[in-house]
Amino acid sequence: MSTKFLDYELALLLAKYGRKAVVTALSQKLNLSLEQLEATLRDLDSEETPSHRATKARNVPKIETLVAQYPEKAEPLQVLTERFQCESFLPELRDVRRFFEQYSRNLGHVKSRAASYPKLIRLLADLDVSELNAVCQSSQVGQYSSLGILSDEILRRRK
Repeated sequence: MSTKFLDYELALLLAKYGRKAVVTALSQKLNLSLEQLEATLRDLDSEETPSHRATKARNVPKIETLVAQYPEKAEPLQVLTERFQCESFLPELRDVRRFFEQYSRNLGHVKSRAASYPKLIRLLADLDVSELNAVCQSSQVGQYSSLGILSDEILRRRK
């Protein structure tokens, strides 16, 4: 549940009645003294709660870790990561899905292109160096766009 409306309502209460009146009313509702409520509020401010974004970032394999783990794949992994971030490699979520299908992998349920990054970087790291270099070269000429799997296969057969 979003706390956006709660934030708005609190802002309105503070604007209408002032900080002291709001804190006093809240302390009475919670059966706390003003000092106890102030201490509780200070404790809440001092606690660092990890943001949703920071929690997600911990689950993302870092490119540096993969580069250290696969030094021979360092350059193509970094190039593809940069291209993915600037949307010149797999610019849409459907392109990412097709890319996974092409390698017979399941992307699973992801809601956005950005959310697919951890699985994509893991897939790229699992590829052979030659395959990874081929992806790097073909993404340079825009093969991995909205062409689709069928047209990719047709183009591959003609080569």
